[in-house]
Amino acid sequence: MKKLSKQALIGSLLVLAGIVFLLQQIFQLPIGGLFVSMFFLAGGLIFLYVVMVNKEHWWALIPGSTLVGLAVLIACSDLAPRFTDKFGGSIFLGAVALGFVGVYLLKPSNWWAVIPAGAVSTIALVAGIQSGHGMLQGGVFFLGIGATFAALGLLPNLKTEKWPWIPASVCFVLGTLILVGSGALVNSVFGWIWAVGFVAAGVYLVVRSFMKKD
Repeated sequence: MKKLSKQALIGSLLVLAGIVFLLQQIFQLPIGGLFVSMFFLAGGLIFLYVVMVNKEHWWALIPGSTLVGLAVLIACSDLAPRFTDKFGGSIFLGAVALGFVGVYLLKPSNWWAVIPAGAVSTIALVAGIQSGHGMLQGGVFFLGIGATFAALGLLPNLKTEKWPWIPASVCFVLGTLILVGSGALVNSVFGWIWAVGFVAAGVYLVVRSFMKKD
């Protein structure tokens, strides 16, 4: 009986899919992608439900958020193709990043999840930058990775660790140098903020060095 029910369910879904695609062919309606996205959305919701039932299954957040992001991407490609062409990659990668964020929030001992969350979020941000400055994207990438390791160093269970600040510092310096070299911050608010911030940090370090000598 159960086997028959499964076959009937699969058969019904295939018939429904066939009807949808026939309607798409006859009336030229962009509903095929939406229908496919519903399958990915259903799969993602199943994984998320697994987490809701048992929080120990935190791993299900990763495939769940990925499938939901894929469903949104496919749906947007039909509903708003121009928007998807520009920000589709950012939407999908942002959904993947949210899965890793959820893994950490659900179980803080999984501090490692912050690294892929920050890295994927950075790539999503870079993918969404609509600019002809390739160096601008490179600078944002290094700054994002630096912010990821800085966030790692600020976590309650890693406050005593010093190693996250090493890659954070290196990435911040590289990102800043690339941004300055790109000229993308010229005549912008962020350019002034960076300039004033560098002067303030330099003055602070110089003053502090003299105070230590005294």
